[in-house]
Amino acid sequence: MRLRFLTLLTIACLLPIRIWAADTLHIEQKLLSEYNHTALFHKQIWQNSAIRYNLRPFSLTTTSVNGLYEERGSAALVQEGNGEKNFNIKVNSFVVLNQHSRLFGTASYRNGRREDVVWNENSDFSLLYPYLVGDSIGGYMKEEEYKFSGGYTYRFGKWAGGAELDYRAVIAYRDKDPRPRNIISDLKASLALSRNLGEKYILGLSVQARKYNQRSDIKYLADKGPTSVYQMLGLGMDYVRFAGSQTSSRYTGSGIGGSIDLLPVGKNGENNGFSASLRTDYFHLTKELVSINYAPINEVKNVDISLETAWTHQNREWKYGVNLLAALQQHTGVENIFGDPTANVYPKISSVDQFKNATQKIALKGMVGQSLYGSRRWGWTLLPSVGYGQTKPEYKDNGRYVEIASASGGLEAQSLWKVSKMLLSASVAGGYTTNVKSEYSLPGLDTQKSVGSTLLSNIDYLSDDHASIALKLRGDYVINKQYALFLSANWLHQEYKNCGGTDRIEVSLGVTF
Repeated sequence: MRLRFLTLLTIACLLPIRIWAADTLHIEQKLLSEYNHTALFHKQIWQNSAIRYNLRPFSLTTTSVNGLYEERGSAALVQEGNGEKNFNIKVNSFVVLNQHSRLFGTASYRNGRREDVVWNENSDFSLLYPYLVGDSIGGYMKEEEYKFSGGYTYRFGKWAGGAELDYRAVIAYRDKDPRPRNIISDLKASLALSRNLGEKYILGLSVQARKYNQRSDIKYLADKGPTSVYQMLGLGMDYVRFAGSQTSSRYTGSGIGGSIDLLPVGKNGENNGFSASLRTDYFHLTKELVSINYAPINEVKNVDISLETAWTHQNREWKYGVNLLAALQQHTGVENIFGDPTANVYPKISSVDQFKNATQKIALKGMVGQSLYGSRRWGWTLLPSVGYGQTKPEYKDNGRYVEIASASGGLEAQSLWKVSKMLLSASVAGGYTTNVKSEYSLPGLDTQKSVGSTLLSNIDYLSDDHASIALKLRGDYVINKQYALFLSANWLHQEYKNCGGTDRIEVSLGVTF
């Protein structure tokens, strides 16, 4: 209740600030600028809060109520469930306070439910993996998520400085045995600095720190009592010594990161030219078992490196762009070995790097289109894309590994019409992902047991060829020079060769001003 109150309070505070700083630019001109804005073609660079001063020259706030429904059937990671439905409220605001300063922030509340989650009683699956608490029963998982972020940037001469705080809180639970209750707090803070290099480019630097905590407790209320839970180690392995009744765990983590960024700027604020953003993040996570004096049984060390480069050009009528994103991730899992306990204290005697997962991704995207401007009533954009991804999780002790690689290609066509007081946008996208490599060696895996069949099901899903089609529709109605009402609907369908089809539908209703 306190978190819900804070979310509503944050939203209530953002709106008056935005209204107080309202500018004179007509809302229709703002919306057209957003639709045509090539700056949105490269996303990573805007994580630098100092460079975000140049995101747009006007204030813009969006408030929306959103709903999501997804059904995946067999085409899903078993630990993440095969379906989801949620409702959320979100405010996103960028405020030009004056010539030198910008204020930006978001606040959101999400209430939802994931279906058929098995072998995972935690939240934040990808962050904690492989060191989950799991069982063969599982079930649905209800979730409430609260997000707050706020930042400020100030420009002084050729320099600009920025700072941002981001906080996320999650409560996830099930009111049916087994009954997990996960409470998450995730805090990030960043500082950034940028400097104009002549009249054409801005060079920026940023640093970030992160603090993470998840407490997970499982209870049983049925007469038949508790079932066994397992401390998972990856690729079907579990920590046998602590299997059975260890139902309370705590995950604590911290991380640091930084980036170096280069952004082109013009006299009128356009971002024509070459941009680049190199970002690296390190995160360390420890899993502790509560009932044995918080013994730290596992650790995760995660290194992420990503490079985004882009070239964009936009004049009054045409816009062009090319974007290249390359990402590397090294995920290392450590198992701590303990001696015999004394008074429920387990002495740590050694550590072994048992799990490793190396992931590489590269994606190339193009852009060409005509903007809606002046007396022109129609604009269009084409966005072709190709990509390649590879992952190889390994468990060293018994030589288990899985290696999967895939290539993809697609095309999105966007269109924008101006009809009286309305802006109507539509996009259609299609793509195909094909498996390039799929091999594994899993010695000792019992495929007749639940944990073994789950692993094979995940491998089948990740290595399955699939086609996708997406449709997006949005209408913006201009109420007056300051406000516009919008309604949008998105649909994504994926058809897998062996795993079947998936559907995802999102609907939003909101106000922009």
